[in-house]
Amino acid sequence: PAAAAAAATSVQITLASPPGAEELLLDPGAGASLCFDYINNGSCTRLRTGGACKYRHLSRTHPDVIADRIRQGKLNPAAAAQLLAQAQAGGGGGGGGGGG
Repeated sequence: PAAAAAAATSVQITLASPPGAEELLLDPGAGASLCFDYINNGSCTRLRTGGACKYRHLSRTHPDVIADRIRQGKLNPAAAAQLLAQAQAGGGGGGGGGGG
């Protein structure tokens, strides 16, 4: 586990990195805020321009992202259940798209 954490923190994201590369970064944990730039656009501007980002880079179908959208009134529980079912079935959804 320690080696995996070290490898995850050494990932450098640049403009040339493939879409979704931000998900390879170590998740700072549930106490950290979500990176809405990444969730809404599938890319984190802070990382792509050489900066650092302290926020969580999660896919749109991650349960924490879905819970946040419900709290903000941007997603109803029925739609949330559908997204969670897609995620569990492997339908993912990546980081791109609208909402959030």
